[in-house]
Amino acid sequence: MAGRIPNDFIQELLARVDIVNVVNSRVPLTQAGRDYKACCPFHNEKTPSFYVSPAKQFYHCFGCGESGTAIQFLMKYGNYRFLDAIEELAASAGVEVPREYSHSPQHGEYTQLLELMGKVNAKYQAQLYKSTRSEQAKQYLKNRGITFAAAHAFGLGYAPDEWDFILNKFGRSDRERQLLEKAGLIIRKDSNKSYDRFRGRLMFPIEDRRGRVIAFGGRVIGDGEPKYLNSPETPLFKKGNELFGFKKALPAIKQDEKVLVVEGYTDVVGLAQFEIENVVATLGTAVTSFHIKELLRTIHEVVFCFDGDEAGVRAAWRAVEATLPMIQDGHLVSFVFLPEGQDPDSMVREEGSDAFRDRMSSGEPIVDFIFRMLLNRSNIERTDGRAKFAAEFGKVIEKLQHSMLRQMMLAELANRTGLSVADIRSVLGPVKSDHGVSRQTPGKVKLHSLTGRFISILVQNPNWGEMADELEDVHKLKDTNVLLLSEVLKFLRREPCLTTASLVEKFRSSEYFSQIQFFASVKHSSVDEDLKQEFRGMILRLRERVTAQMNRDLLTQRGENNEADLQDALQQLRDNHVLKTNAQSGRDIN
Repeated sequence: MAGRIPNDFIQELLARVDIVNVVNSRVPLTQAGRDYKACCPFHNEKTPSFYVSPAKQFYHCFGCGESGTAIQFLMKYGNYRFLDAIEELAASAGVEVPREYSHSPQHGEYTQLLELMGKVNAKYQAQLYKSTRSEQAKQYLKNRGITFAAAHAFGLGYAPDEWDFILNKFGRSDRERQLLEKAGLIIRKDSNKSYDRFRGRLMFPIEDRRGRVIAFGGRVIGDGEPKYLNSPETPLFKKGNELFGFKKALPAIKQDEKVLVVEGYTDVVGLAQFEIENVVATLGTAVTSFHIKELLRTIHEVVFCFDGDEAGVRAAWRAVEATLPMIQDGHLVSFVFLPEGQDPDSMVREEGSDAFRDRMSSGEPIVDFIFRMLLNRSNIERTDGRAKFAAEFGKVIEKLQHSMLRQMMLAELANRTGLSVADIRSVLGPVKSDHGVSRQTPGKVKLHSLTGRFISILVQNPNWGEMADELEDVHKLKDTNVLLLSEVLKFLRREPCLTTASLVEKFRSSEYFSQIQFFASVKHSSVDEDLKQEFRGMILRLRERVTAQMNRDLLTQRGENNEADLQDALQQLRDNHVLKTNAQSGRDIN
């Protein structure tokens, strides 16, 4: 990626865009007093519990608990990555995203590569539809039953069987040839001569989450190897991070509440012709943990479809290994294996869309598949076979997080081996995260405490921060929430004009991010003036607590032998407290 986006720009962007417009363009809202409401797009409900606040520039669902800023809405609803969400909001606001460069790469190269890929894609499409050289490719589409309408919908094109078709069109200068090479479109020889990477192939454009072409997959027409050729990894493209057809499939994925993962590009296109559009394909590589993370972040049910041969079973097991660290309670993952010689495209043409959907709905749950595979490798009628089964199962289950699924699998393992759950747990050891580190419980949030309610009111009314200027010693309190409160006050002293949304985004990379989101979403029943009066009273109570805590600390530090010095110190604290109280009261009255 070209450079880092300055944090100041993100804050300016949040101040410029209106979250109501961002959400309403995707989820129609109706006004409800000062806020707007809708049925939540993140869970099924009949009565609206999803509210958007224009004052806070924040959304929250009182049903499922989802909340956040305009950036988080795009990331959750549209499955945007953080940087893509920023760029989308900037485009809607009519501003350009600035970049900071740590190693001074050529300015704008990332954008140049995207523009180049778009032009090359258009050229490939023109060749498929307008050139007489593409007759063999058109015949291939006809033989596969792929209509021109479907091919056009997925942006299919044709790379002529020439060594320098793209090179001649887009590589006239040294700089242009450098960009072609960085985009993976040409290959440079040792003799410093270059040639096109894709020749004589039906071209499938691979898009990012914003629908921009970042790579290609090419299917050879006629004889030739390899049958499928993908772009190499480039500044735009990381093969293990992308899925073919994801952008187009997203509306159908959300509507059907599940996603089907297949292995071939033509399977995605072919199924779409039968109105099965919640389908994505891996890019000629095994399913990765990144794929799973992106899919489960979008939807809670994933169905993998593989060939029923040995290679398909191996691919399914690799998908299991990638899935286990990511799966949580509420996620549904299953596997469908097709009859030998069939793929999803041929299967749907043979049995029709309704039968194919039924097949996808009756897949083998991931737990059943794991047990079946491991039982096939061990004879549990024998003692050593049960030991082997338990050992292999342990390697699988240790990838799982703490969850009901893990507990159920442990119980089933105990049932099949005759071991106790306690014995199995003692062998497995602590649960590991997907990064191989023991998972720690995040800090608890105490809302029904003085500091908790104070943070909640302050985060939702950051313009009241100046009333709390005298709380610079609040970090000395022994309270669960004081470290977060200190951080909030620190930000508001530096930037007193922050909104709720921009304040929350300040904590995106912080350990307090989930806590600050929670406090921003708490609903307060008091009217503004009553809430402000309560807030002022809380400031006084917090300062009294700080003074009392400092007194206790002094007693601890000095002991009982320094009575005179201690009394002097206590009197000084009392004097300072009176001065601060008078100053604060005067400012409140003014």
